[in-house]
Amino acid sequence: MRAVWQAARFAVRRRRLQTSLITLVLLLSSATVVLALGLLVTVDDPYDKAFARQRGAHLTVTYAPAKVTAAQAAASASRPGVTAAAGPFRTQIMNVSEGNGRGLLPPGPLTVSERAGRDGDRVDRLWLKSGRWATAPGEIVIGNDVRFPFDPIGRTATFGDGRAFTVVGTAGSITRSAQAWVAPGQLTAPDGLQMLYRLADPGAPAGTVTAGLPAASSQSYLVPRQKATEDGKVVIPFLIAFGIAGLIVAVLIIGNVVSGAVVSGFRHIGVLKALGFTPAQVTGVYLAMVAVPGVLGGLAGIVIGNALAGGGDRRVR
Repeated sequence: MRAVWQAARFAVRRRRLQTSLITLVLLLSSATVVLALGLLVTVDDPYDKAFARQRGAHLTVTYAPAKVTAAQAAASASRPGVTAAAGPFRTQIMNVSEGNGRGLLPPGPLTVSERAGRDGDRVDRLWLKSGRWATAPGEIVIGNDVRFPFDPIGRTATFGDGRAFTVVGTAGSITRSAQAWVAPGQLTAPDGLQMLYRLADPGAPAGTVTAGLPAASSQSYLVPRQKATEDGKVVIPFLIAFGIAGLIVAVLIIGNVVSGAVVSGFRHIGVLKALGFTPAQVTGVYLAMVAVPGVLGGLAGIVIGNALAGGGDRRVR
């Protein structure tokens, strides 16, 4: 067996180009497959941890002020299964007409909510990305779901009803409860009372909380969760396909290397037989010649793929 390994090492050194190709292809393809599988397992985990850290709402319900009073909405926080609640927050869907946003906001409806602060509530803690919180009349904080072509701080956002607000900050909600926030008392025509609930059973239907109260709309946290993770899941099948294709190419390369080595190595095979190598030992030499770089490349690819998947998971957190 020792002689087989010595002959295989000599063959590997003699065919450095083929050895390097086998190692490189297997390294890249195995790293890609492991990375894709690692992302598939962990793509939801960062969101779930951020959701718990920000005390995201499992259920967001908007009541019509004409049908439900603020006291009735607040009383729903004591319903069975509700572990924590915040609100009611007055909300209004404000229209951004073409040109009125002055290039700052995209045209269309924008859900604006009144909040006294971003950290004072037990549910749906907002994080401030830039600027400060809106505390005075005429100030607004825009959600980070809106993509700005420039720094929005200090610019004026004008809505379809003619009202203008100065952007003083940008913030985010893990629940995606609103797209913008203003100080209490700033909405002149609120059309909703928003309640945010954390539930003992996150998957419980909205009816368990809203029974007896006509809800204008409700949304489970599963909707923003899917939106937050679907981009990462789109690329995973392509990574897996690329990795599998790489493994297939590696098999073809190995087959060509072995057949080429056998065809061009009749003299070498003859020398091995003359030295007393049996046919099984000669086969073992050629198998070891391709197995060694293949195993090394595959192991290195697994390590690198795991490192990349773990590093991406940490960056998201």
